[in-house]
Amino acid sequence: MTFRHLSRTVCAAAVMSAMTMFTATATPALAQDDAALSALDAAIPGTLLHNPYEANWDAGGNDIRSKVIDAEGLASGQAISTRIKKRQDKPWDSYLRFDVPQAINKGDKIQVIYWARTAKAPKGSERAKVSMYLGRNVDPYDNVFAKDFEPNTEWEMKSFTGTATSNFPAGSVKLEYQLGKAKQTVEFGPVYVSRLN
Repeated sequence: MTFRHLSRTVCAAAVMSAMTMFTATATPALAQDDAALSALDAAIPGTLLHNPYEANWDAGGNDIRSKVIDAEGLASGQAISTRIKKRQDKPWDSYLRFDVPQAINKGDKIQVIYWARTAKAPKGSERAKVSMYLGRNVDPYDNVFAKDFEPNTEWEMKSFTGTATSNFPAGSVKLEYQLGKAKQTVEFGPVYVSRLN
C-alpha cells in the first residue's frame, strides 16, 4: 500500500466502512471477510501485520470480566467491554490482548490505529487509565512501544507510532491493553497494526 499520507478523516471513514461485526465466541474475534480485508488493506497506511478479522482476543489476569456488546457509534456495531473489578498491583495484571503473527524488524516504523472509550471511569476521574503495549510476548518482554492513554467517554479513533529498536521474530509479538491501573470499565473497537516503511 502507498496510502501513507491519507488524511485522518478519510482513513477513519474508509476503515469504518470496511468493518464487519464482532462474533460472540469464547474468544471474541472479527468475522473473516475477504472483500472487507481488501478494503482495509487499501485504507490503512502501510502494510497490515495481522488480519484484524481473525484477531483472537484474550482477556486475562485478575478481576477482569470481558464480553461482546452492542456499540452505537462504531461502524462494526459491536465492541469488547472489559470491566476491572478492583485496582491491581501492576497494570498488566489485568489485560486484553491478541497476537500479531508477522515479524517486526529493527528499524521498522509501526503504527497502531484503534478505537476505545471509557464506559465507567475510576472514582474521582473522568476517564479510564489504560496502557497499550506492543512488543514481545516472551522474555525479555521488550517492546516497540508502551504508551499510556485515557480514552474519552465517546468513541474516538486514535493512533500510536513507534520504531522497533530490535528484531521481533514472527509469532513473538502481542498487542495488549493493560487495564489494572484502576477499577474501571473500558470498551474497545477494532485495532490495526501496520508497518509504515
